[in-house]
Amino acid sequence: MGATSSRGIALLVGAVLLGIVLLKATDPPDSLADASESSLPDVTTTAPPANDEADDPTTSSSSSSSTTAEPANEGALVLVANGANQAGVAGGLSDTLDQADFNTAPPANATVDVSTSTVYFAEGFEDAAAEVAELFDPHPATAPMPDPPPVAAGDLADANVILVAGSDLAG
Repeated sequence: MGATSSRGIALLVGAVLLGIVLLKATDPPDSLADASESSLPDVTTTAPPANDEADDPTTSSSSSSSTTAEPANEGALVLVANGANQAGVAGGLSDTLDQADFNTAPPANATVDVSTSTVYFAEGFEDAAAEVAELFDPHPATAPMPDPPPVAAGDLADANVILVAGSDLAG
């Protein structure tokens, strides 16, 4: 029985060490400014092809309909942070965003508890923040990203839109 316990402990220690190595290999940027700077070129590089296709009348209508349906959502990474101090709030709201075809980061906890939800956005992601707010009732207010962001730096995950879910969205 002692050999089995030793093997189990060794396996557990190995798994923890592997997890730490993998987490370190995927460190988030030091600040939200780094995350928004890396996302901004993607937005500007996707816009010119839509303008080039506008010259062709056969692709203009299909191009404009697809570009108007997705531009705010395009390139946005949304993080839901639980500021309601109730288990499962951020996960449930993240599921709603996933169903609406938003790219979501793993849910996190906010650094403060709030009663009223707010959708914060990095520069250039105002429209995405407005689309996120429209998905929920009551509609959270939108605001520029505060410095420091409302989540721990380790939870930021390159997000450029953060929904801090308060008790008003907790149900």
